[in-house]
Amino acid sequence: MASSVNPDLWLDLSGFGSSDGGPDARAALLKVNAEMFVAAPARDRESIETFEALVLGFLPNTHPATLLDLARILAPCPDTPASILDYLVRHSSDVRDLVLDHPTQRPLPDTRQLATPDGRLRLASQPDLDATTIQKLLALRESAVEDALAANPAFAPDTALFADLLRRARHRPALARILLERADLPTAGQASLYLAANVERREAIGERVATSLASRRVSLSFNLTEQDLTDLRAAGLKGDDRRLEAILTTLFGFPPSVEWRILEIGRHRLLALALKALGVTQKDALKIFLTLHPALSYPLSVIKELAREMRDVPSPVALALVETILGVKTLSGEALA
Repeated sequence: MASSVNPDLWLDLSGFGSSDGGPDARAALLKVNAEMFVAAPARDRESIETFEALVLGFLPNTHPATLLDLARILAPCPDTPASILDYLVRHSSDVRDLVLDHPTQRPLPDTRQLATPDGRLRLASQPDLDATTIQKLLALRESAVEDALAANPAFAPDTALFADLLRRARHRPALARILLERADLPTAGQASLYLAANVERREAIGERVATSLASRRVSLSFNLTEQDLTDLRAAGLKGDDRRLEAILTTLFGFPPSVEWRILEIGRHRLLALALKALGVTQKDALKIFLTLHPALSYPLSVIKELAREMRDVPSPVALALVETILGVKTLSGEALA
């Protein structure tokens, strides 16, 4: 950006609102001032901000053909305010293609879009997302924006910001289901969302996890003592889910801060996976399901589902799923790819 310009350069725009000039006259004056802006030998911050404020005030009443003309004039200029370009690309697909394809111009997100729910939702769906914009969108933790980001193929799964979205999805099944629809979601990402998947997707995830485990050199098995089993059954009998979770944490060697939340709706299956990974028999597991909380055993179809989970999921796969769902590792120290 150059450093000096006549501060009165754009004052002719003050006549836009007069009753003397019709739409054609106002369009002509707008284009003339755009050409003056681009042709100016120097543009300082004050003149750019003045041009921005005046033009934005009249764009809503501007004909689409004029918007396209303005884009052709302003896109090549590196000092054209991003807010003007953003308005232009949002109101015409032809303008958007022209601006985005121009070699000297890539419009930055308008900060005013980040300031409003509708604007943030539009940004989250754009095909040219950058990391800074994604970070600002995620910072507000809006469900609708997170959903739009999850469905946006421009948001690459191999980034730290996407990993953050995955962590949020473990606590929000609706977001998890959107992410599970992505064809580019890696095995670890799918496994972390296992609890939100339908039966067909759970089977597919289990198969992918099994394939991934086939290449791992380290396997881990658990040899529970009779006292361990007694403690698990006692916690179930008392309906003490916190005690049961503490025992599971110790048996797996997980850090104390791990959050099981096994009684939370949608997470009961995690208990079945944990018991299967530990080598608890189905008979002992059923005793725990029947006594820990009525929601785990009524109606009968619920406990049948938990029993089926233990029967159909191999122990190594169950262990990998537990690790990935909780975001922690056991003594094996390995994680899914």
